[in-house]
Amino acid sequence: MLLIPLIYFILLAAYFYMKHKCFNLDIAATIILITISFFSILIDINDVYGDYGINEYSVTLPTILLYCVQWTIILLPIHYISCIKLQKHESHKQLFLFILIIILIASSSIMIATSLSDIKEALIMDMVDVYKQNDTLRSLGGHGESNYLMLIPQIFVAAPFPTLALFLWFYLKTFTKVPAIIRMGLLVASIVQAILSIIVAGRAALIYWIFDFFLLFGYFYQYLSPRLKKGISIASIAIGGIIITQLLIITISRFGEDSGRGGKVDPLISLYAYAGQHVNNFCAVISEGGNAPLQLGRVLPLTNKIMNHQDFDLIQHYENIHASVNIIVNVFDTFGGEIFLDLGWFGYIVFFFVWLFVTQIIRYNWQEMTFYRAFLLIILIAFFTRGLFAWPFVGHYTTIAIMIVLLCSFLFKYAFKT
Repeated sequence: MLLIPLIYFILLAAYFYMKHKCFNLDIAATIILITISFFSILIDINDVYGDYGINEYSVTLPTILLYCVQWTIILLPIHYISCIKLQKHESHKQLFLFILIIILIASSSIMIATSLSDIKEALIMDMVDVYKQNDTLRSLGGHGESNYLMLIPQIFVAAPFPTLALFLWFYLKTFTKVPAIIRMGLLVASIVQAILSIIVAGRAALIYWIFDFFLLFGYFYQYLSPRLKKGISIASIAIGGIIITQLLIITISRFGEDSGRGGKVDPLISLYAYAGQHVNNFCAVISEGGNAPLQLGRVLPLTNKIMNHQDFDLIQHYENIHASVNIIVNVFDTFGGEIFLDLGWFGYIVFFFVWLFVTQIIRYNWQEMTFYRAFLLIILIAFFTRGLFAWPFVGHYTTIAIMIVLLCSFLFKYAFKT
């Protein structure tokens, strides 16, 4: 049955290509789903179930079909946007764009500068020790000291701002002529979370950046010159080799010498287990997660804090779920699995009704992709890349960041001429 999503998404990508006649955003998104589906088959062939945080085999025909339907619905607005030509920003909004770019670059620079000592320490330590040290801190409830002077930089490096920085990097490189140092600053701003994740031997931020880059490359592909396409492709291959090496090191560190059944970690298996467990874990959550308690903290963290005066704690959240369900619950059951665990069938269905409503607005009211609408595209891309793993927008900084991105859309649409 695991062949169903692989074949389905291959056919869907072929359909998108027939419509566009070239590489595009929706094709890129579907290729990621094809890749995940392929690795899920490797997991099955090598019987890696029960290892690396993967649930025992849980795939059924209804759950695998629901997986395909879920991602098809998510792909719909991405597909419609892919068919709309992007318009350049208006000349009188140049100042707003410049201010936004400076804030993004400054915030990422501040965050990296204030974390240099921690990054240096993590780089000279063994990655196993780095992860274990951070895991111990989390288990003790440690979150570090709050620094209110860092509030603004922390907001402007939270999702979806790294995605926005990468979008602006592609946009400036495609449509404008700006100094290389500005583009370099934006590139750093786009990958700042991956740099900071070195401190905790984390993999997710790096994967998010890769997916964001691939999707935005697909979106801008039709606008890029052949020379730029070739240059970006070559650079991507070189960077990809470095990234895969780092992922191997970090992935092994996450499991040490034990693969889950008492055996030594196989680096290759650990990689494709990481890359393909989403399918089976989603099916496990849908099949076994119906008894999980109703919880709003993850889906609406800021609202929960205002109403219940409670900070969201992911470890405690998962412990509450584990007490009620007999499956492994982690961040590889996709956003849909997380919504189902937190809000049940009612919340899951309501979410998709809202998503389809927004999709219809895009389909029938967006005749052109004006620049201010690009900010909504940024949120959509950030949701997709992070939603492949879990509910993507957790945390107060992220909630505030989304509000600011929406405010930027408003400013680029309605701001008075300067």
